[in-house]
Amino acid sequence: MILKKIYDYRFYPLILVFIYLCLFGVDVYLLDHFSKGEITNILKKWVPWGLRVNFFLLVISVAICYRDLLNLVRQFLNKKGLLLGVLFVIAFSMTSFVVPRTHRIFYDEDIYANVGQNIALTNQTGFCNYGTFEYGEYFPHWISYNKEPSGWPFLISLMFQMLGTNEFYAFLLNNLFFAIGALVAFFITWHLTGSCFTSYVAGLAFTLIPHNLIWSNTAAAEPSAALFTGLIFLSLIVFLKTREDRHLFFASLMIPFVCQMRPESLFVIPLAIVILLIISPGTFVRRRIWTFSLLTTLFLLPHILHFYAVSGHSWGAEGSKFSLAFLRNNLYTNGMYYLNDQHFPVIITVLAALGLFCSRKLFKWRLLILCWFILFWGIFLFFYAGSYRYGADVRFALVSFMPLAVLAGMGGGWIGDRLCAGASGENDRRKVLLSSLIVLLMLFAFMKFMPLVSRVGQEAWGSRYDHKYAKEFIGKIPERSIVLTQNPTMLLLWNQNAIQTYAGINNPGLIKDLMKRYQGHVYFHYNYWCNTQNKRNVRLCQSIRDKYDLEEVAKAKEQDYEYGLYKLRVKN
Repeated sequence: MILKKIYDYRFYPLILVFIYLCLFGVDVYLLDHFSKGEITNILKKWVPWGLRVNFFLLVISVAICYRDLLNLVRQFLNKKGLLLGVLFVIAFSMTSFVVPRTHRIFYDEDIYANVGQNIALTNQTGFCNYGTFEYGEYFPHWISYNKEPSGWPFLISLMFQMLGTNEFYAFLLNNLFFAIGALVAFFITWHLTGSCFTSYVAGLAFTLIPHNLIWSNTAAAEPSAALFTGLIFLSLIVFLKTREDRHLFFASLMIPFVCQMRPESLFVIPLAIVILLIISPGTFVRRRIWTFSLLTTLFLLPHILHFYAVSGHSWGAEGSKFSLAFLRNNLYTNGMYYLNDQHFPVIITVLAALGLFCSRKLFKWRLLILCWFILFWGIFLFFYAGSYRYGADVRFALVSFMPLAVLAGMGGGWIGDRLCAGASGENDRRKVLLSSLIVLLMLFAFMKFMPLVSRVGQEAWGSRYDHKYAKEFIGKIPERSIVLTQNPTMLLLWNQNAIQTYAGINNPGLIKDLMKRYQGHVYFHYNYWCNTQNKRNVRLCQSIRDKYDLEEVAKAKEQDYEYGLYKLRVKN
């Protein structure tokens, strides 16, 4: 009752303005009084707690909507629900069992999982450069703040807390997110069109995109970014249909949570604003939108600090990270990706075009879906590594797949309506047959991509074999041992004590102490980075050889790359 009186108070808008100013004032104070290094130390603790509270409130918001969920379940307790369950099982099974389960972006996926490990076990976000295990207890001694947002590692940390540290759970989580994504594509289309067939086509289109399948059986962050962006779009559709506060509550909490999945996820904010402005511009003059937006602002504050703290990072580029100079090449490459039928089924592109241009219905929503696609496709046109042919960076395409799938569903529905124009009755055989032909055509078009989906490929073979042999190597040394490696996050996920290789040169006293503590069982991992042409890494590996005597424990070779594990001894 007190809150209701405050809400109805005539000066409540001024109170809201004051609270907003206070929230932004906190960030301004921190930016003005602390260095970037000090801010990252604050964020190491602040970000996990912010994500944890945000997630807890999201769970509460879902619980508040339990009646809506029950009504939805009742609507699909029939053949439609059975087909929806089949769609989920097919999506989960294809990405889990047809696609090889492997890392595809090294060694970022190890970093994501290790950040999740640190959040789960120490409530600190960051990757560990020196960590040890003492009788099952984890001690991360050197934690560095990661330039990538912590949303995806936080979700991994929830799995690690419940089930223990095992990188398999990161893969499993992405498998589930992919299958749920197919359902989200279905329900976005269903809420807009009311047609189950159109919605099934959208869900199937999402499922049959090859790189969607491939990257959903990795530990990459893009599948989670794609899914949760779709959930925001869906939640806003539901809110605009019902105008219920509980649905706005969910959306206001989902936005800051999604923003912390990937750097480009921040574009959900302008997307949400555009949706509300076009569909219901009057929303912005109402008190409740600004009241619930307080929650969004509150949980975004650490993310604003995050962007400031990591600004100026090289991101692997020597020159400009974003520039118009990249536009021409990226526009051609990333545009042809959807048209040349080499890595993306052109039938989905054609159906999406039909869904966008041929129907007269839902004009505003179709434009908004196009806006969704353009925002998350267009941002990479100006990025130095934004080309879908730049290494493994085709993963950036994942955030553009769901809007295309929804438009493809609308295109399939439009074709179905034209073909079945003379059919009568819900169960008319001709209607069922013609609708089935559209689905069969999509499945047939997908068949040519099965070799792409089912192979590992040569991409990152050097790093992949580094992973493979490293796991074999550590099985040959005692449990109480420590390894110098340029990839400590990888070994720490396997519960192996590890420290960055540079400690062998910069911290010789620490290495001597470790030799005493582990009774001489200190090892050097000759890994992928020692084989590259990067002078700094090669020089570091050579410096270890010069400074210490090395006794071979294990050795392997792949093409012209050598991998090994050596026991270290201080030279006399």
